[in-house]
Amino acid sequence: MKPLALLAAIIALSGCAAIEKANRANTERLLSAAGFRIIPANTPEREKSLANLVPYKVTRKFRGDEVLYVYGDPEQNLVYLGDQAAYSSYRNLELQQEIADENMSAAQLNMSAASQWNDWPVWAGPAALPPPRMGGGRR
Repeated sequence: MKPLALLAAIIALSGCAAIEKANRANTERLLSAAGFRIIPANTPEREKSLANLVPYKVTRKFRGDEVLYVYGDPEQNLVYLGDQAAYSSYRNLELQQEIADENMSAAQLNMSAASQWNDWPVWAGPAALPPPRMGGGRR
């Protein structure tokens, strides 16, 4: 592989990794705000449980008749644990964030479109007209 292509691939992958990390941080903030408990995997039993989870994905688990939702973060060695109410709250916060992001995107597109209209001389304000002649014209 050519050095330039290799450099481009590294830059692209590091950009993807940064986006993925930001998305995970956002998910973890929403889980915490929704009432999920943050539990450190600080015992061998908890570490084994964390290792059995799909990383960075909310998963439904059953404990008897109880439904629990878990999210594992192996990088931080944490598990987020919530009940049905916390999960519903998380989904609501996630939806609110999605709507806010879409509104922000629409506002940015509108601003961009409005600035393009300002490039047209027709819309640039009153045209400079010569002053009117006094005396009614030719005699």
